[in-house]
Amino acid sequence: YDGNLRPNAEDGSVEAYLAPPYASNHASSLERLPDGTLVAAWFSGDEGEGSDGCAIVVARLPPATERWTAAATVSKRDGYANQNPVLFYDANVLHLYHSQQPADAGPTNKSETESAVWHMSSLDGGRTWTNATPWWTSPGAFPRNKLLRLPDGDFLFPLQNSSFSNPAFNDSNYAIVGRGTDLDDATSWTFEPIIGSAGLIQPSTTPAWGPAGTTTLVTFFRDQTRHHVYRSTSHDGASWSAPVPTELPNNDAGIEAILLSTTALALAFNPVTEGRDPLALALSTDGGETWPCARNLQHGNSTDADEMPEFSYPSLLQTPDGMIHLTYTYNRETIKYKRVDEAWVRAACGEHTGPGG
Repeated sequence: YDGNLRPNAEDGSVEAYLAPPYASNHASSLERLPDGTLVAAWFSGDEGEGSDGCAIVVARLPPATERWTAAATVSKRDGYANQNPVLFYDANVLHLYHSQQPADAGPTNKSETESAVWHMSSLDGGRTWTNATPWWTSPGAFPRNKLLRLPDGDFLFPLQNSSFSNPAFNDSNYAIVGRGTDLDDATSWTFEPIIGSAGLIQPSTTPAWGPAGTTTLVTFFRDQTRHHVYRSTSHDGASWSAPVPTELPNNDAGIEAILLSTTALALAFNPVTEGRDPLALALSTDGGETWPCARNLQHGNSTDADEMPEFSYPSLLQTPDGMIHLTYTYNRETIKYKRVDEAWVRAACGEHTGPGG
């Protein structure tokens, strides 16, 4: 795991295995800076998720280079586990949000109800960072996917609540949409739950093209009942339709969706209801109502044949040259980077690139 970019002779993509500082690695976030630098953040620790000293780490791929930098630890606190980083660049500042919870309150332990969202920032493209400070301290607050700037200048932050204390959501986890203008301080933000989202978590929100060229917002959800990716829409980011299942399966693992330059949506997910292999990239040209084309990003190539492979928690973005860049968990051993384009996905479906296939 050296961070070097290498061509994949089997599928025509470009890949790299990032160099992590600790043994267990998961849940990456990917962002692009104006100069073309790619920045990846994830959580990494000696003992894994929920453990004491689980830290947020950051690696960079400068433009016109062929190697990701070795990941550096940027946020770590004794007695706590830092998890689920989210990178977001705006106005010359690279922001990083992450969850923080008491250590050893793992994913099945309700001590996750004590989680809060913390924030830090960088003015030099992720080389150095401010100290992390509490940002949104509502008990059970968890981030996972990217923020979005709305046309009116507000920012929208899809989040989840894991307090298990809201009877309106059957005391289950549920999705929340945060909205505000100050990326450093959530005091003035509003945080509204999405009605009908009990058990639907880690929302991913993106613009989408609607009928007759209109734009809308669409949010996709991880399903804790392991059935489907769910979908909700909004015209203003304030009120949301009740989430409904899509045709895509979900295995109770992370997803992320983005709008491509061709107006197609791309969604990275595990196309199964059990396990976390394979990992795929699907395309939609109708705002996520149907997904006629998908291609596996990785399937069954585990470094340990005795263990169940895990390729999960993808993060993706598209650069101005049309390339789609992804990072994802690789067997909890490291974070893997992969570079493809829309034509690469459509080639598996016998389609041409462009709206409507």
